Amino acid sequence: MIHGFTGSPSEFRRIGYALRDEGYTIQAVRLPGHGTSPEDMRRTGWTDWYGHVLESYEALAARCRQVVIMGHSMGGLLALKLAAERRTAGVISLAAPLRLRSRKSALAAVLQYVIPYIAKKPRTSSTLLDESCAYTKTPIRCVVSLRKLMRHVKGLLSRIEAPIWIGQGLRDGVVHPDSASFLQEKVGSGWKELHMYPQSSHGLLLDQERERIYADIAAFILSLPVAYYGVRELRTAE
Repeated sequence: MIHGFTGSPSEFRRIGYALRDEGYTIQAVRLPGHGTSPEDMRRTGWTDWYGHVLESYEALAARCRQVVIMGHSMGGLLALKLAAERRTAGVISLAAPLRLRSRKSALAAVLQYVIPYIAKKPRTSSTLLDESCAYTKTPIRCVVSLRKLMRHVKGLLSRIEAPIWIGQGLRDGVVHPDSASFLQEKVGSGWKELHMYPQSSHGLLLDQERERIYADIAAFILSLPVAYYGVRELRTAE
């Protein structure tokens, strides 16, 4: 399980417990520069994040016969890159940012030389989404690195052959819902599922449709032993 940009492994706490209760071995990584301070994150980039993901995967693959990769947001991008470069039993992409709603992040290439961080808007009320323990400010140079990772992963999608489950919230204010459709179209896998959740925001693992999402993911994982045989494509939308 690979968390998102400025986030932490706590994004996966609830679904991690749910899948553990089904008998699966669970590992949620903490990416370099995350879960400590924005100052630590500012000293890292996407190659550091991916290097840790790859190292964690190799260690888990040595213990387990099959490994399913799950990533949220930027973690989805890292999961897709890993699936393109390693043989995996399946890949689960949640709100991977292949297309963003706003173009403001493109300004980061210039802003990084002017200001080191940008503050996030505080939430008006306490919600389950606070469980992500994300930073309250974002290092600008890391946004630049994230955009480089986005471009890099787009060029790898055709190489992904593992069964893939794609989840996207229609109320996502960060990632455009078309990002999920783009991923479904471009990925090379012969077996893919696309699930759109009408009441979910970017943090869909902690939003109001979370229990349904957990069940959908669990069903996908359970089906994987037969996923290699034949071509299957499933699309759900409300």
